[in-house]
Amino acid sequence: MGRWSYSSRWTVEESKSISTKFLNTHHYFDGGVRWGGMNWSRNGEKTGSIGFTVSTVEGDEYVRFQYTQTDRNTDEKTELDYKVRIVSTPCHYGGRRWWFICPLVVNGYACNRRVGVLYLASGKYFGCRHCYNLTYESSKESHKFDSMFLKMGVDPKIGKQMFKGGF
Repeated sequence: MGRWSYSSRWTVEESKSISTKFLNTHHYFDGGVRWGGMNWSRNGEKTGSIGFTVSTVEGDEYVRFQYTQTDRNTDEKTELDYKVRIVSTPCHYGGRRWWFICPLVVNGYACNRRVGVLYLASGKYFGCRHCYNLTYESSKESHKFDSMFLKMGVDPKIGKQMFKGGF
């Protein structure tokens, strides 16, 4: 994965993701238990795939992820099969909105955030962007000249004001 020289943080755009919007659009939340899968690609080349099961049975709501993770250094393959809890909230004009409950544990604390998108970044398991400390490409772009301003002895905020938002 490429990195800009001014930030070492991974971006959401670089990570594989799955959203409740995708699952809803493809009718996985229409009731009962449903099975499916999806593929990821970059520049027309397949970069990954995942199988999943979605259960909206009351009292047993989850998405079960099944995929193989390959270690880039050792080529060791790990079969992963785990469930992520989902919850729904009522919408103002009827219906329900579904959310993932982030399954990751960071620094000994379970995240349990309610999120619409889970990412697979530098780890083996899907989690929220907060747990993976992901940023957005547009956010990185807005700070790419900060180090140049600092080397010139100019506060980056003032430097950006001098160029009137040209960055």
